[in-house]
Amino acid sequence: MHNGHMCFSNVRSVLRLTGLIGLLGAGVAMANDVGTPNTPLRLLYQERPPYTAQRPGGVVEGLVATPANQALTRAGVAFRWELTPSQRQLLLVQTGQEPVCAVGWFRNPEREKLGRFSRPLYRDLPMGALVRADVPLADGAALATTLAAGKLTVLTKEGFSYGAEVDQWLGAPGVRRVSTGNEPLQLVRMLLAVRADLLLVAPEEGQMLMAQHPPGALRMVRFADVGPGLDRHLYCNTRVPEEVLRRFDKELDRVMPSR
Repeated sequence: MHNGHMCFSNVRSVLRLTGLIGLLGAGVAMANDVGTPNTPLRLLYQERPPYTAQRPGGVVEGLVATPANQALTRAGVAFRWELTPSQRQLLLVQTGQEPVCAVGWFRNPEREKLGRFSRPLYRDLPMGALVRADVPLADGAALATTLAAGKLTVLTKEGFSYGAEVDQWLGAPGVRRVSTGNEPLQLVRMLLAVRADLLLVAPEEGQMLMAQHPPGALRMVRFADVGPGLDRHLYCNTRVPEEVLRRFDKELDRVMPSR
Protein backbone atom coordinates (compact mmCIF):
# COMPACT_ATOMS: atom_id res chain seq x y z
CA MET A 1 0.00 0.00 0.00
CA HIS A 2 2.82 2.37 0.84
CA ASN A 3 4.51 1.83 -2.55
CA GLY A 4 1.19 2.26 -4.34
CA HIS A 5 0.58 5.55 -2.58
CA MET A 6 4.05 6.77 -3.58
CA CYS A 7 3.44 5.81 -7.22
CA PHE A 8 0.10 7.63 -7.24
CA SER A 9 1.76 10.75 -5.77
CA ASN A 10 4.47 10.60 -8.42
CA VAL A 11 1.85 10.37 -11.16
CA ARG A 12 0.02 13.39 -9.78
CA SER A 13 3.29 15.34 -9.64
CA VAL A 14 4.07 14.47 -13.25
CA LEU A 15 0.57 15.51 -14.34
CA ARG A 16 0.88 18.83 -12.52
CA LEU A 17 4.28 19.46 -14.10
CA THR A 18 2.95 18.52 -17.54
CA GLY A 19 0.05 20.93 -17.08
CA LEU A 20 2.40 23.71 -16.01
CA ILE A 21 4.63 23.13 -19.03
CA GLY A 22 1.53 23.20 -21.24
CA LEU A 23 0.43 26.55 -19.81
CA LEU A 24 3.90 28.00 -20.25
CA GLY A 25 4.00 26.72 -23.80
CA ALA A 26 0.62 28.29 -24.53
CA GLY A 27 1.84 31.60 -23.11
CA VAL A 28 4.93 31.53 -25.31
CA ALA A 29 2.81 30.64 -28.33
CA MET A 30 0.43 33.54 -27.60
CA ALA A 31 3.35 35.96 -27.29
CA ASN A 32 4.77 34.74 -30.60
CA ASP A 33 1.35 35.02 -32.28
CA VAL A 34 0.64 38.64 -31.25
CA GLY A 35 0.00 40.71 -34.34
CA THR A 36 -1.10 37.77 -36.51
CA PRO A 37 -4.64 37.43 -37.91
CA ASN A 38 -5.42 34.84 -35.23
CA THR A 39 -4.19 37.11 -32.41
CA PRO A 40 -4.49 40.74 -33.55
CA LEU A 41 -2.94 43.38 -31.35
CA ARG A 42 -5.65 45.14 -29.32
CA LEU A 43 -5.45 48.93 -29.67
CA LEU A 44 -7.29 50.73 -26.87
CA TYR A 45 -8.68 54.17 -27.62
CA GLN A 46 -11.33 56.65 -26.54
CA GLU A 47 -13.43 58.96 -28.69
CA ARG A 48 -11.20 61.99 -28.39
CA PRO A 49 -11.07 64.17 -31.50
CA PRO A 50 -8.77 65.23 -33.03
CA TYR A 51 -6.53 62.42 -31.74
CA THR A 52 -8.78 59.37 -32.13
CA ALA A 53 -12.29 59.18 -33.56
CA GLN A 54 -14.31 56.48 -35.28
CA ARG A 55 -15.44 57.34 -38.81
CA PRO A 56 -18.27 55.81 -40.85
CA GLY A 57 -17.39 52.21 -41.61
CA GLY A 58 -15.66 51.70 -38.29
CA VAL A 59 -12.26 53.12 -39.24
CA VAL A 60 -10.51 54.94 -36.39
CA GLU A 61 -8.58 58.02 -37.53
CA GLY A 62 -6.95 61.10 -36.07
CA LEU A 63 -3.65 62.77 -35.20
CA VAL A 64 -2.41 59.68 -33.37
CA ALA A 65 -4.70 56.99 -34.81
CA THR A 66 -3.80 57.55 -38.46
CA PRO A 67 -0.01 57.14 -38.11
CA ALA A 68 -0.61 54.12 -35.85
CA ASN A 69 -2.83 52.55 -38.55
CA GLN A 70 -0.27 53.22 -41.26
CA ALA A 71 2.80 51.99 -39.36
CA LEU A 72 1.14 48.80 -38.08
CA THR A 73 -0.15 47.97 -41.56
CA ARG A 74 3.27 48.54 -43.12
CA ALA A 75 4.87 46.41 -40.38
CA GLY A 76 2.50 43.53 -41.11
CA VAL A 77 0.99 43.63 -37.62
CA ALA A 78 -2.67 42.66 -37.49
CA PHE A 79 -4.65 44.82 -35.06
CA ARG A 80 -8.13 45.78 -33.94
CA TRP A 81 -9.41 48.96 -32.30
CA GLU A 82 -11.29 48.70 -28.99
CA LEU A 83 -13.20 51.64 -27.51
CA THR A 84 -12.04 51.73 -23.87
CA PRO A 85 -12.32 54.38 -21.10
CA SER A 86 -8.97 55.94 -20.23
CA GLN A 87 -8.79 54.57 -16.66
CA ARG A 88 -9.46 51.05 -17.91
CA GLN A 89 -6.77 51.52 -20.55
CA LEU A 90 -4.22 52.19 -17.81
CA LEU A 91 -5.44 49.17 -15.85
CA LEU A 92 -5.18 46.82 -18.86
CA VAL A 93 -1.70 48.07 -19.77
CA GLN A 94 -0.26 48.10 -16.26
CA THR A 95 -1.86 44.97 -14.78
CA GLY A 96 -3.54 43.08 -17.64
CA GLN A 97 -2.51 39.60 -18.73
CA GLU A 98 -3.33 39.97 -22.44
CA PRO A 99 -1.24 41.94 -24.96
CA VAL A 100 -2.69 45.43 -25.46
CA CYS A 101 -1.51 48.91 -26.45
CA ALA A 102 -3.21 52.15 -25.42
CA VAL A 103 -3.01 54.84 -28.09
CA GLY A 104 -1.87 58.44 -27.57
CA TRP A 105 -0.38 58.41 -24.06
CA PHE A 106 2.32 60.68 -22.65
CA ARG A 107 5.51 59.08 -21.39
CA ASN A 108 6.70 59.46 -17.78
CA PRO A 109 9.00 57.46 -15.45
CA GLU A 110 6.14 55.95 -13.43
CA ARG A 111 4.45 54.56 -16.52
CA GLU A 112 7.75 53.29 -17.95
CA LYS A 113 8.08 50.97 -14.96
CA LEU A 114 4.83 49.23 -15.89
CA GLY A 115 4.85 49.11 -19.68
CA ARG A 116 6.64 49.89 -22.94
CA PHE A 117 6.38 52.97 -25.13
CA SER A 118 6.67 53.27 -28.89
CA ARG A 119 8.37 56.13 -30.64
CA PRO A 120 6.24 59.31 -30.79
CA LEU A 121 3.08 59.28 -32.89
CA TYR A 122 2.46 63.01 -32.54
CA ARG A 123 3.69 66.05 -30.59
CA ASP A 124 1.08 68.37 -29.09
CA LEU A 125 1.18 72.12 -29.39
CA PRO A 126 2.10 73.85 -26.08
CA MET A 127 -0.61 73.16 -23.52
CA GLY A 128 -3.16 75.84 -22.72
CA ALA A 129 -6.53 75.90 -21.00
CA LEU A 130 -10.21 76.19 -21.78
CA VAL A 131 -11.99 78.76 -19.63
CA ARG A 132 -15.52 80.12 -19.49
CA ALA A 133 -16.01 83.52 -21.05
CA ASP A 134 -16.52 85.11 -17.61
CA VAL A 135 -13.28 83.82 -16.03
CA PRO A 136 -10.74 86.64 -15.45
CA LEU A 137 -7.68 84.92 -16.91
CA ALA A 138 -5.70 86.76 -19.57
CA ASP A 139 -4.22 85.10 -22.62
CA GLY A 140 -0.46 84.80 -22.07
CA ALA A 141 -0.70 84.59 -18.26
CA ALA A 142 1.75 82.42 -16.30
CA LEU A 143 0.24 79.08 -15.32
CA ALA A 144 2.53 78.62 -12.30
CA THR A 145 1.50 82.01 -10.90
CA THR A 146 -2.19 81.40 -11.68
CA LEU A 147 -2.21 78.07 -9.83
CA ALA A 148 -0.18 79.34 -6.87
CA ALA A 149 -2.54 82.30 -6.36
CA GLY A 150 -5.33 79.87 -5.45
CA LYS A 151 -8.10 82.10 -6.82
CA LEU A 152 -9.16 79.86 -9.71
CA THR A 153 -10.02 76.16 -9.62
CA VAL A 154 -8.30 73.98 -12.19
CA LEU A 155 -10.03 70.88 -13.57
CA THR A 156 -7.83 67.86 -14.38
CA LYS A 157 -8.38 64.27 -15.42
CA GLU A 158 -7.47 61.44 -13.06
CA GLY A 159 -4.54 59.34 -14.25
CA PHE A 160 -3.37 61.97 -16.73
CA SER A 161 0.07 63.55 -16.75
CA TYR A 162 0.50 67.13 -17.92
CA GLY A 163 4.28 66.96 -18.07
CA ALA A 164 6.76 66.84 -15.17
CA GLU A 165 6.85 70.59 -14.56
CA VAL A 166 3.10 71.19 -14.72
CA ASP A 167 2.42 68.09 -12.61
CA GLN A 168 4.70 69.61 -9.97
CA TRP A 169 2.82 72.93 -10.08
CA LEU A 170 -0.50 71.11 -9.75
CA GLY A 171 0.71 69.24 -6.67
CA ALA A 172 1.90 72.34 -4.81
CA PRO A 173 0.16 73.37 -1.54
CA GLY A 174 -2.69 75.83 -1.96
CA VAL A 175 -3.61 74.86 -5.53
CA ARG A 176 -7.38 74.62 -5.98
CA ARG A 177 -7.89 71.49 -8.05
CA VAL A 178 -10.76 69.20 -8.99
CA SER A 179 -9.75 65.84 -10.49
CA THR A 180 -12.17 63.37 -12.05
CA GLY A 181 -12.17 60.35 -14.34
CA ASN A 182 -14.74 61.90 -16.69
CA GLU A 183 -14.06 62.11 -20.42
CA PRO A 184 -13.31 65.45 -22.17
CA LEU A 185 -16.88 66.44 -23.11
CA GLN A 186 -18.05 65.76 -19.56
CA LEU A 187 -15.15 67.85 -18.24
CA VAL A 188 -16.30 70.79 -20.35
CA ARG A 189 -19.83 70.40 -18.99
CA MET A 190 -18.37 70.61 -15.48
CA LEU A 191 -16.55 73.78 -16.50
CA LEU A 192 -19.73 75.35 -17.84
CA ALA A 193 -21.58 74.31 -14.68
CA VAL A 194 -19.06 76.42 -12.69
CA ARG A 195 -17.59 73.42 -10.89
CA ALA A 196 -14.15 74.68 -11.96
CA ASP A 197 -12.68 77.66 -13.81
CA LEU A 198 -10.11 76.27 -16.22
CA LEU A 199 -9.48 72.95 -17.94
CA LEU A 200 -5.91 72.14 -18.97
CA VAL A 201 -5.89 70.97 -22.57
CA ALA A 202 -3.80 71.06 -25.74
CA PRO A 203 -5.01 73.68 -28.26
CA GLU A 204 -5.80 71.00 -30.86
CA GLU A 205 -8.30 69.35 -28.56
CA GLY A 206 -9.46 72.65 -27.04
CA GLN A 207 -10.58 73.99 -30.42
CA MET A 208 -12.55 70.80 -31.13
CA LEU A 209 -14.28 70.99 -27.74
CA MET A 210 -15.13 74.68 -28.23
CA ALA A 211 -16.73 73.89 -31.59
CA GLN A 212 -19.22 71.56 -29.88
CA HIS A 213 -20.60 74.31 -27.62
CA PRO A 214 -22.37 77.65 -28.23
CA PRO A 215 -20.12 80.38 -29.66
CA GLY A 216 -18.71 82.63 -26.97
CA ALA A 217 -19.29 80.18 -24.10
CA LEU A 218 -15.61 79.20 -23.93
CA ARG A 219 -12.26 80.61 -24.91
CA MET A 220 -8.76 79.17 -25.26
CA VAL A 221 -5.95 80.63 -23.15
CA ARG A 222 -2.22 80.20 -23.76
CA PHE A 223 0.41 80.32 -21.01
CA ALA A 224 3.71 82.20 -21.15
CA ASP A 225 5.59 79.71 -18.95
CA VAL A 226 4.52 76.38 -20.48
CA GLY A 227 7.14 74.70 -22.65
CA PRO A 228 6.80 72.70 -25.88
CA GLY A 229 3.99 70.21 -26.20
CA LEU A 230 4.47 66.59 -25.17
CA ASP A 231 4.82 63.54 -27.40
CA ARG A 232 2.04 60.96 -27.62
CA HIS A 233 2.91 57.26 -27.96
CA LEU A 234 1.59 53.76 -28.02
CA TYR A 235 1.71 52.57 -24.40
CA CYS A 236 1.89 48.77 -24.38
CA ASN A 237 2.07 46.17 -21.66
CA THR A 238 4.95 43.75 -21.38
CA ARG A 239 2.84 41.01 -23.00
CA VAL A 240 3.43 42.78 -26.32
CA PRO A 241 6.69 41.36 -27.69
CA GLU A 242 9.53 43.84 -28.09
CA GLU A 243 9.95 42.61 -31.66
CA VAL A 244 6.43 43.84 -32.53
CA LEU A 245 7.24 47.31 -31.16
CA ARG A 246 10.57 47.37 -33.01
CA ARG A 247 8.81 46.63 -36.29
CA PHE A 248 6.22 49.29 -35.54
CA ASP A 249 8.86 51.92 -34.66
CA LYS A 250 10.81 51.18 -37.83
CA GLU A 251 7.77 51.74 -40.04
CA LEU A 252 6.63 54.75 -38.02
CA ASP A 253 9.93 56.45 -38.85
CA ARG A 254 9.14 55.90 -42.54
CA VAL A 255 5.55 57.11 -42.22
CA MET A 256 6.63 60.25 -40.35
CA PRO A 257 10.19 61.02 -41.55
CA SER A 258 10.03 64.73 -40.61
CA ARG A 259 8.91 64.06 -37.02
